[in-house]
Amino acid sequence: MRFKNCIISNEVNHAIKQVEKLLNVESSMIKELQSKNDWRFNSGTSGEVIVKLLEEREPISIFTYRPWNPFTKAVGYFDGKAIHISVKALESFDFERLCGLLLHEYAHYCGFNHANNFKSKEKSLYSVPYYLSDNITKWI
Repeated sequence: MRFKNCIISNEVNHAIKQVEKLLNVESSMIKELQSKNDWRFNSGTSGEVIVKLLEEREPISIFTYRPWNPFTKAVGYFDGKAIHISVKALESFDFERLCGLLLHEYAHYCGFNHANNFKSKEKSLYSVPYYLSDNITKWI
């Protein structure tokens, strides 16, 4: 088990089950990542990325938060201890986007980054967190 759901939410439970399936050596996501060797942001090779994603570690807790700024585009974050999902995102995200958000934040838990918090084409293509969240629909 990689996640500890601290939210009373069936949607989060369902998304966790799906993401757990993707974080498996036989998943279509992991098979695709095996052939991707153009990572940036100090991610490492495809093999190193896969090892970090599949490494057994303590389950990461998932909580919600209310953004202090009502105009923020932030939908979630990893604070070094837990994953926090904005209640706005939880209310509005479909299943795929919720799975993508969990994968994105889990990648941060595994040590991957994307420099600053401004999304770009480069980050979508070459950072592990954004690559996983932006391509989630291919794997579920």
